[in-house]
Amino acid sequence: MNYQSTLVASYDPFAVDIPAGPSSLQISQYYRDILLETKSVEIKPIKDRDNPGTILYHSLYIHQIISQEAFSSRPYELKLLQSQLQYNYSDYIDAWYTIFLHQSEDFSHSWFINFDNKFKSPFPYWFLHWWEKHGPVDEILPVAILELIRHYTKKAKFSAVDLFFPKQLLFIARYKVPWILKWSYRVTKDVRIFARQFSIKWWDKFEVERIARYVYNDLPVEPVPQSISPSASVRSSLSVEGKSKAELREIATQLLRQASQMDDDEDNGSPSSSSCHPISVKPKSWYEDSQDPYDAYDLHSD
Repeated sequence: MNYQSTLVASYDPFAVDIPAGPSSLQISQYYRDILLETKSVEIKPIKDRDNPGTILYHSLYIHQIISQEAFSSRPYELKLLQSQLQYNYSDYIDAWYTIFLHQSEDFSHSWFINFDNKFKSPFPYWFLHWWEKHGPVDEILPVAILELIRHYTKKAKFSAVDLFFPKQLLFIARYKVPWILKWSYRVTKDVRIFARQFSIKWWDKFEVERIARYVYNDLPVEPVPQSISPSASVRSSLSVEGKSKAELREIATQLLRQASQMDDDEDNGSPSSSSCHPISVKPKSWYEDSQDPYDAYDLHSD
């Protein structure tokens, strides 16, 4: 009796007669062969170094997701595995769910899932249900990833088919963001219901900064245009960069003339200094702390 039967029997001693048929291992291998031989995924077991017979977790990289049209013009057409077992497209879809039924005796097994670097195939519509059940949710994603998804949603161009799928799925598939999947049994003692409960976890070692560079390289942030204020235009005209000595003297003369005009306005009680207007603070001159207004610049460079 396998561990699943033992678990059921521990809650219901009468449920010990398991129907005869292929073992769970044979069923799991059948569906795994479907995904492997169609080159849809790559699966690698990660074993315990101290106990090589124990599989700690599996890594699963998604290479492609075959649509019904790509599989066959006839959805129930049978194809042959190397084991001589047959399968159709319905079996292919089931394989995407059954592949995760592997479990350890202490229910510590997990799946490390990601899209392969060369993944570019479109998503069939049935994959939406798979994603809702096995894909990551916003609650586990770091704030930085959520910000990148929002940026991607605003800047990326989507096809008509893409609009049917969550932007989170499209982003994760494009930029290869991994996640961890686990499951265990949820047991309701009063009604004796056994159900698999899947949980999703974020991989803490993922380098968000590396993905961010790719995202902003593909979808750069457009600079925000800024209006030029009159004061900015004055500062631009009075720029000292690349000026000759004569030009710098002219700039200093203009600044002194402006300062003198401001003093005259204050002495005459101009409206700008009136109590009925907000008091403005006179900006500190760029040469105020210097005896010579030019000594902060290299006048000998042309």
